[in-house]
Amino acid sequence: MRFESLLLISAVIAIPMGIACILAPAQLLATYGVTLPPMGLVIYQFWGTFLLGFGLLTWSARKIRDRSAQRAIASSLTITFGISCAIAVRGQFAGSNTMGWSTVALFLLLASAFGYCRLTQLRRSDERNGG
Repeated sequence: MRFESLLLISAVIAIPMGIACILAPAQLLATYGVTLPPMGLVIYQFWGTFLLGFGLLTWSARKIRDRSAQRAIASSLTITFGISCAIAVRGQFAGSNTMGWSTVALFLLLASAFGYCRLTQLRRSDERNGG
């Protein structure tokens, strides 16, 4: 899969999720079997603003053609999604419902895809360009 496509997929996932976290945090958390006090919902809304911003950033970054910038983005997202996957797994063993496994799978898929892209597609382009 092309790097640009991965960024697009990330944006298409993050933007609606961010909006949902901001506008309906209690309802979204209920699908995971989680209830939070009012201040916890506010903090979850902050998470939503991060997701929205992340989605807008990856939407814009898909047009970047500089390979060193693409490598940096792919490396950062591989690490970010990898750590997120580990946290999601920990959450599953701490008592989340089965819906949480979809989050584990999503983060694992994204970490793997960006890592694979970084190690293959972006490296091959360096080799072709003499870098």
